[in-house]
Amino acid sequence: MNKVRWTMALMGVVLAFALWGHSWHVKSHESPPANVLPQWPWVNGGFAQEKPHFVSVPFPTKTITDSNLPQGQRLVIQPGRMGTDFWVNGANKVIFPPIPQIVALGTAPVHVITINGVKYSYDRVFTALTTAYNGQFSMNGPWGAVAAWDGLPLHQGDVAVDPQVIPLGTYLYIDGFGPARAVDTGSAIFGDHIDIFFPESAQKIAEYGIQFHKVYVLTSRPPNYHG
Repeated sequence: MNKVRWTMALMGVVLAFALWGHSWHVKSHESPPANVLPQWPWVNGGFAQEKPHFVSVPFPTKTITDSNLPQGQRLVIQPGRMGTDFWVNGANKVIFPPIPQIVALGTAPVHVITINGVKYSYDRVFTALTTAYNGQFSMNGPWGAVAAWDGLPLHQGDVAVDPQVIPLGTYLYIDGFGPARAVDTGSAIFGDHIDIFFPESAQKIAEYGIQFHKVYVLTSRPPNYHG
């Protein structure tokens, strides 16, 4: 059964319950007009002079502020849903009330830094512990060198992060490395630890060791990112 038929069937069931116990007859000494429909208790005069019908009710939008989002950025937290009213003779009954859409509006200040002539907009900066990994089985497991975020092959510029700290898909600028994007995760990656992917030999990865770098959490894709 497709969505439209299912919706109509559901409305029919709701309407049947709404009408349960309503009077469908008139006093024996009265003869209702030919165009009169069933009696409705909430309708003035008792009888419907027009055909009942359903009306869609638009959902409202509620905006809240979020100090963790970059200033001006909007994020839908709760999708809205249309409501449904049942109308007859200018009177209505609510079948499904509309569910409001809730949108978060960012208020976190956005900063700009220029590095080698390129401007980067960011809303947060911190010092991260960084390590390196490559496409070897021992560093990626049975899934291979693919990104946890979208399943695409990893390449230079991709990094693994703790998604509770840096959401997957976020663009970064790492001092001493350059623009990067958080697309992967790892069982040993948590907190302010970033694992940088390099298509290098195991020896090169070992030589990288552990380093500390300043990381800028960017608010948009940098112009010189070629991922």
